[in-house]
Amino acid sequence: MRYVKLFEQFVSEDKIPRSNFSSKRDPESIRREYKKLKKMSTAELRKMWSLSYKIGNPKGLDKEGLISDILHNKHGRKYVAAAFEQFVSESGNAIAQSRPFEQHEVAATLEWIEKNVFPHLGIDGIGEDAAVIGSAGKKNPGETSGDIDIAVSADKIAGHLDTSLAKVLFDMNDLLKEKGLDTSMAVGFQQVSIAAPIEGKSNNGVGQVDLMLSRDINWSRFMYHSPDFTKDESKYKGAYRNILLMSAIGKSFVEIIDQTEEGETKEYEAYVIRLNQGVVKVRKSFVGKRGLVKNAKLLKEFDKEITRLPEEIADLLFDGAKVSDLMTYESLRDLINSSMFKFPKKRDEIFKEFEVKLGMSGLPLPEDIAK
Repeated sequence: MRYVKLFEQFVSEDKIPRSNFSSKRDPESIRREYKKLKKMSTAELRKMWSLSYKIGNPKGLDKEGLISDILHNKHGRKYVAAAFEQFVSESGNAIAQSRPFEQHEVAATLEWIEKNVFPHLGIDGIGEDAAVIGSAGKKNPGETSGDIDIAVSADKIAGHLDTSLAKVLFDMNDLLKEKGLDTSMAVGFQQVSIAAPIEGKSNNGVGQVDLMLSRDINWSRFMYHSPDFTKDESKYKGAYRNILLMSAIGKSFVEIIDQTEEGETKEYEAYVIRLNQGVVKVRKSFVGKRGLVKNAKLLKEFDKEITRLPEEIADLLFDGAKVSDLMTYESLRDLINSSMFKFPKKRDEIFKEFEVKLGMSGLPLPEDIAK
């Protein structure tokens, strides 16, 4: 699920091109850099990592985790996502010896996690401080899941471990290692992957379970929701709904702050969805030292959190919509096409953006658009 998260974060940071947009961070260059880093030793990568991150211990990271964090810190998530978009996948690969889960194996594995992992972290169980997210256990019989994703409360774990939020990921990883678990930490994604005995039985092999730190479990549950395919809730995976929701938020709340005499945008504000934060109003500027530049720069001092309450997101876009109406691609699409949508003049832009982002993700168009 790692690259799915990366891509969805990328598409949520909607931007208005001043002219023909082209990135200075060439995707091919980033991929070449990745190949060079792969040739380096783990010790060398740890030294590079320590130059970028002042807090934490890189010893808990495997080689892929180190490379991932180094690239994200240097180039930013959106550029790394664009460079590796072909790797978008629902399956995780942080635990080398893991095998995919059959759908009937998910429930018993979760029970093992609740009994054998959560007590070390101060988590009582799935509920207020932890939520199963993603599609594991929701696919049809015969289909597999590459991992099980669980959002866990960063605040609850930090309190239990008597540590800071800045260090909780590292301390959680260290603790689980001390308890004998095979782990892999990804700082850029704020998650620790563990090798869990499938259905709690060692002779079944191990599967990868990703423990994702969250500051708001309700928000994580909403944003990482997957339809239940065993109940025919949707034909499409959760990424479709997320990309459409991000496109709707990104296109519906754009305000040009400053323009040139020729009408080119100098500065603008827009709403974006950040997977770890919620809906945020951002301001970006095309003004550089020698005039306008091609890539707008984020003016971080203007960031303003709008909401991370699902109910308020429904109210931002629609009149009278419920959160349950926003949970699948089909229901969200129908809402945008209905009279309940507050920004009907933005419909064409939203669906064009949706198609572009689907193409970038490698996802095929839904049947209703492909016709």
